[in-house]
Amino acid sequence: MVVVAALGGGCKATAPGKLSAVQPTSDAPRAGNAYLLRGFIGVFSQGIDQLTAKINESGVRANVYQDDQWAVLADTICQKYKTEPNHEPIILVGHSYGADDVVRIARKLADDNVTVDMLITIDPVTPPKVPGNVKTCINIYQSNGAMDALPWLRGVPLQAEQPGPAKLLNVNIREDRTDLLEPGTDHFNIEKKAKIHSEVLKQVLTACPPRATWVAQIAGKSTSVASASVKAPVDAKPAPARPVAMSNGGVDRRESD
Repeated sequence: MVVVAALGGGCKATAPGKLSAVQPTSDAPRAGNAYLLRGFIGVFSQGIDQLTAKINESGVRANVYQDDQWAVLADTICQKYKTEPNHEPIILVGHSYGADDVVRIARKLADDNVTVDMLITIDPVTPPKVPGNVKTCINIYQSNGAMDALPWLRGVPLQAEQPGPAKLLNVNIREDRTDLLEPGTDHFNIEKKAKIHSEVLKQVLTACPPRATWVAQIAGKSTSVASASVKAPVDAKPAPARPVAMSNGGVDRRESD
């Protein structure tokens, strides 16, 4: 019955995201672009659409995609970002199979040395290891006892490649952050919960500074690079030795300083 209800109520969430929305810059109040992926065929993750709207309202540009778009989305991000060394922060967020997919996107971006500033997964199901091009990875999930042995309807901790991300935090809301656990939370609705949304928003904003701050950071980085590229002056040739009178009437030819 749960599956039927999810299928019946999820038709509005099945529209694919626009690949034309992928870009390394934005004109939003805060720097960065967030790319969010729904779960299996889009029908179990309407909360991801709601979360996308909240991220946009917070001042960060965000767009939502289907889980089966992950490969083409990864290719598009690579094409748009790999030639932009000062691109704005990349934020990847996904639920369920969409959580697995955002890890896969990060792995593809690693092949082109594109940095992912923040990767947030909600109840991943069968995730690959997190690559080292990710600065911060936060996995919000809930354990389900014996059900965790099955490769669906579960949330599991992430593992890191070696070398892995600078920061990988697995947050089990049934043990580590019980303040995020709301009554009746399960795999089908965890991405809809208000407390989960608030936590994700808080983390996204730490990776996406106000635009004025970002502009200052880029200006400072450019200045540092320019200063480092200035060649040191070539040492001048030593001045000829100057004669120094000696007490015995002779001359001592010492080198000048």
